[in-house]
Amino acid sequence: MQWPLRKAACVAAVAWLAGVGPALAAEAPQPCRAPESVTLTARPLPHVAAALRPGDHLDVLALGSASMLGARGGEAGSIPDRMVAALHASVPDATIRLTMRAGRTEQAAEMLATMRRELASHRYQLVLWQSGTVEALRRLPPEQFGRTLAEGVDVAIEAGADIVLIDMQYSHLLAQHADLAPYRAAMTEAALRPGAMLFPRYALMRAWAEDGQLDLEATAKPDRRRAIARLHACLGDALARMLTAAGQTGPQP
Repeated sequence: MQWPLRKAACVAAVAWLAGVGPALAAEAPQPCRAPESVTLTARPLPHVAAALRPGDHLDVLALGSASMLGARGGEAGSIPDRMVAALHASVPDATIRLTMRAGRTEQAAEMLATMRRELASHRYQLVLWQSGTVEALRRLPPEQFGRTLAEGVDVAIEAGADIVLIDMQYSHLLAQHADLAPYRAAMTEAALRPGAMLFPRYALMRAWAEDGQLDLEATAKPDRRRAIARLHACLGDALARMLTAAGQTGPQP
């Protein structure tokens, strides 16, 4: 089934904004802080807490679309990669290994199949799962999306891993072409299960854009690649701080 041209163009633009393009020179941008309007709620993640102790290790599986990838369309400079760097800065004795499985226009059901294969062949303590954009643009049933997310959360937990759901990125163009609210709500609900947590990427990006701090679509073309690198650093830093806090949170009632 072919998408309408406007939706296909929207997906292409969103993927480009996420960081697919020539690599930047190495730099260390100052991490953004979460605005007061965005609540970063850390829920207990027992496997992450145990793995971040000195002498132990944290194996991370990251699933998602092109918006998770780095400047070259790979792991380097990706949001999970910047998260790992930020975790190393705050927990220098931790050993952290990252495996990324991200691709363009994959639906949650396809990512769930990948998750099953990975968890069957390797022991991970943490799964990062970004999804929702493709479902929203294709107007797939939100209820079906929610069931897939819930199943994925259960699969990860049964395999002995904690899981962090990451919602879609914010962009003016995406918001014009898709009703994101029911898909974001499905992610929020799935993340309420024990051993799960939601990273509100959409809310963070929207707040940074609205206060003029970091808005990719309002950034001049020559400066966009640098802005993308800074955005990934900001998101990776915020995600690392949530994970560190989750590791210090007591057991749920």
